[in-house]
Amino acid sequence: MNGRLGVRQVGTMLAVVAVFVLVSFLAHSYSGTLATAVGSGGVSGMVAFVLLTMCFEIFFIPLDLVLLVPLGVVLYGPVATALMSITGWTIGASISFALARRYGTPLVSMIAGKRAVEQLRRRVPRTNLFWSVIVLRMLVPVDLLSYALGLFAPIPSWQYVLATAIGVSPFGFYFAFVGTLSPLYQLVALAAASVFVVVVCLRYGKARKYGENGSVV
Repeated sequence: MNGRLGVRQVGTMLAVVAVFVLVSFLAHSYSGTLATAVGSGGVSGMVAFVLLTMCFEIFFIPLDLVLLVPLGVVLYGPVATALMSITGWTIGASISFALARRYGTPLVSMIAGKRAVEQLRRRVPRTNLFWSVIVLRMLVPVDLLSYALGLFAPIPSWQYVLATAIGVSPFGFYFAFVGTLSPLYQLVALAAASVFVVVVCLRYGKARKYGENGSVV
């Protein structure tokens, strides 16, 4: 991770944390108004939640975490919100994976750019694909990762769907229950999660680098 990339990632994390806490605070403050505006949730609201989450995943827009999750916690509770998020992420990631596998490099290049395609190729694990997808999904729920894996990883579709569902589940429940906390505890919980992600990503990247050099089996 170079210095510029590190600063950009840290800045993104800080922005996500700030928006998550702000939206959660506003959602709790105006919970009655929100419930009235959407008819206290309902099946149609839950379907819309899943569809929006799915679209955000396909187009790698991180608004599901900072916008939908805090609102969903207020309207539906943490468990339902976590399950809806997991469903939307899994379906969206599966569609992205299938599109990349069906239409190949031209589609991914159009979405991400030609330079990004080569960067994505280097990010794709070469061994233990099922478990690698689980770990990557725990760290990166919304990203070009689905397209990269569909394009470069020789993993069966059913294994990818299963690994994705398993990988995003801890993330979904963690952030849904964080949405029930006070703003101060949300900051602490989100900061801890950010530090964990950074540390694991650094260790994963170092392990992959050593593995490519033949130092690690």
